Amino acid sequence: MNGSRSNFTPADRSSSEPETPLTSGSEGLLAPLLVPGPPSRPATGGPARLFSILGPVDHRRIELRNTAAPWRMVCALRIDTANGPFNGTGWLAGPRTVITAGHCLHNSAFASGGGGGWARRVTVIPGQSWNKQPFGAVVSTTFSCADPWLQTRDRAHDIGAVHLDDPVGERVGWMKYDALDPSALTRAAAVVSGYPEYAGSYEHLLVAKGPVRASLDGRLYYEIDTTDGQSGGPVWIGDVAAPTVVAVHGYEADATPAGVGPGVNSGALLTPDHLRLIQTWQGG
Repeated sequence: MNGSRSNFTPADRSSSEPETPLTSGSEGLLAPLLVPGPPSRPATGGPARLFSILGPVDHRRIELRNTAAPWRMVCALRIDTANGPFNGTGWLAGPRTVITAGHCLHNSAFASGGGGGWARRVTVIPGQSWNKQPFGAVVSTTFSCADPWLQTRDRAHDIGAVHLDDPVGERVGWMKYDALDPSALTRAAAVVSGYPEYAGSYEHLLVAKGPVRASLDGRLYYEIDTTDGQSGGPVWIGDVAAPTVVAVHGYEADATPAGVGPGVNSGALLTPDHLRLIQTWQGG
């Protein structure tokens, strides 16, 4: 690890759906590994509480075309730390570079005794589906995060990279990414995909689509269902045949400022500075 390098047709959401209470962490919640089993339900026998599902219905679907582009470029992350294993999501941005959320790599939850801590190792699994790893798994111990994330936990810079020795991107490809005009993005529909806890398992690639609500202070806010484990996943726009990643998912609705309004999740919006940083990481 290296801190100095810190350097599908999902159902449309109805605006009339009532919203449900939400819970989550504030730094960027990582999901600990769970033993597979049925989804938990409250003692009252009511519906399962799925953190940042934004209405009474979970609009995500399991993507079974995991060996096809672009889904195979989305990676399940198994994150080993001093405080145990966690889960996250990443996406290939080059032959040896997986982009994820900074809090998937450097997080206070990773260190014993408080303070920030780096992950010990990350296992990257492109295109995982159920218990199948069609492109294998790559283990890395070399990571980078944006300096503002390491220094001040700035959510607008909650971005990091996993550096791979194996050029897995040459086999599965990598995603196009860009820094687009935020005012144009607020009129777009976006897609978020990743590996959250679902029915007691992190083996499913889940996908959902929804409208972008706002862009504010370097973050993109969208009406798309997510849950823990999807941190680091790509937020992309455009047709599935030619997607463009515009943000890195990282936060659930409790991290949304009041001025944006309730019922949205968010991620770090890619900026020209981030593009240059990713290019630096790719050359490192």
